Amino acid sequence: MARNILILGASYGSLLATKLLMAGHNVTLVCRKKTAELINRDGTEVRIKLRDEPTHRPIFSRDLPGILDAVVPADVDPSRYDLVGLAMQEPQYTNHAIQVLMIKIA
Repeated sequence: MARNILILGASYGSLLATKLLMAGHNVTLVCRKKTAELINRDGTEVRIKLRDEPTHRPIFSRDLPGILDAVVPADVDPSRYDLVGLAMQEPQYTNHAIQVLMIKIA
């Protein structure tokens, strides 16, 4: 059964999101407006070097079974999600929009 997962932070959160998408879950990344527009248009790419492979392997979100989208903090409805992950650097938590969202999540 696919779960709906919210991850605060598109940079650090991309690897976790990719692994969740590979398992068929639906992931929403919380990020800045321009980043959200880019992700919603092109998806994400994570490169992983696997053992015994000479180069990194690109993994594109658009090729995975789960569904990825991205939103700004003000557009998040926490009640839509089964799980929330925090994947931001500590200074980002001082952003007012992130603080408001974290209060809504709590």
